[in-house]
Amino acid sequence: MGHAYKIPLGIVLALALGASARADEARVETTIATENGAAKVLSQTFPFAADGSIEVSNVRGSVTITGGDGGTVKLGGSLGAGSKLALEGDRRHMELRVEAQKGGGWFGNRGPTSDTTLVLDVPRGASIKLDLVSANGTLEGVAGRTIEVGSVSGTVRVLASARSVDIDSVSGDVILQAERVGAIERAHLQTVSGNIKADGVDARVTLGTVSGKIVFSAPKVDELGLESVSGSLEASVAPAKGARIHAESMSGDVRLKLPATLAARIHAETFSGSLKSDYGKVVKEEFGPGSSLDVDGGDDGTRVSAQAFSGSVELRKQ
Repeated sequence: MGHAYKIPLGIVLALALGASARADEARVETTIATENGAAKVLSQTFPFAADGSIEVSNVRGSVTITGGDGGTVKLGGSLGAGSKLALEGDRRHMELRVEAQKGGGWFGNRGPTSDTTLVLDVPRGASIKLDLVSANGTLEGVAGRTIEVGSVSGTVRVLASARSVDIDSVSGDVILQAERVGAIERAHLQTVSGNIKADGVDARVTLGTVSGKIVFSAPKVDELGLESVSGSLEASVAPAKGARIHAESMSGDVRLKLPATLAARIHAETFSGSLKSDYGKVVKEEFGPGSSLDVDGGDDGTRVSAQAFSGSVELRKQ
């Protein structure tokens, strides 16, 4: 019967200390601050996992993130006068926060008084979360699991192929374009007064605004929901087999451009606005200003519906 080999305690301790040292080396926890009331050029590089996650917060200025094939996060740009940049994280998760050197807050007189420009080159497979106030956000070439953006008044532009995209803006415009067909599986974009423009997202898409304008186009779509209170809705799309397309506005106009050979059940109605369609026959209400349209054009489960209260509805062939 053989004897079990025991690793000497000294070797075990050395291995443990070595692993701890490597972990400490990979950990980043630092603050970069401006000096003498002048802006500061940023130039830092950190090792990073191909599928890690990055969170960036900027109050004013801009954030530009570009995905690439490297295994690092490269930070460039310029830190605004009177600001500081807190960096914290490791190879799997990194946080970057722009704050005022004095006051410790974002809003009112306690927030940064100068613009900060953050430029990040990250691994293509990274997941991104952006928190922006009066700052523009641009993302290109990112193909990780998720992109999440919260913005108050800046413009958000995303050219990416992340599987899930969520963008929530108050007054800034939102622009989303899929890098390739089938890349984005789910997209949810909403604004209060900003406009939304989305192209090429062909899976599950939800777009909503209060007073902004929504424009959507894609070669096909599995599920599309468009909602507005007073803004207009425009979409040019071909529904996939079994797709659901729904557009609804209170006082804005709704205009859908669909394939000439569309095979779907279609329902459209308005309460006081006009209704025009290249499909089926529009029926005027006997009493009242409303109009409606119902077309039984297919039994494969594809459904198209468009509704407006006081806005107009148009269904046109492409």
